[in-house]
Amino acid sequence: MPDASVRLAIYRHFAAHGVPPSRAALREQCDLGDAELDAALERLDAGRAIVLAPGSHDLWMAMPFSAVPTDYRVDWGAASGFANCAWDALGIAAALATDATITCPDPLDASPLTVRVRGGVVMPDSHVVHFAVPAVRWWDDIGFT
Repeated sequence: MPDASVRLAIYRHFAAHGVPPSRAALREQCDLGDAELDAALERLDAGRAIVLAPGSHDLWMAMPFSAVPTDYRVDWGAASGFANCAWDALGIAAALATDATITCPDPLDASPLTVRVRGGVVMPDSHVVHFAVPAVRWWDDIGFT
């Protein structure tokens, strides 16, 4: 099955460019036709390796990366992109083992908030991340959490 090559192509593209690969790029890189690519994407979605946008074969998430703009912008190296939440924003820096700058609105007053990860250390260390939904329930509605 081509699932592993599709998943790897998705993550490599996100890491290098901050955005998901196009369907054409995935088909070409993985040497798949439309039906084969759709089947691989469906299996990856069913296995929670990626999340497809509801009712489509369009990539929505490849945790910690978001395929759509969110409030959590992450800049790393020569690329930048979006995370799905505060946890995933930190996860991008961890997954890529790189320094990163995260910008998002402060939940108290919506003012810009900047968090930096340098050498694996979150700065400033005075921030608190609150999860309104317990992690065990995230997949009940992954688009909301």
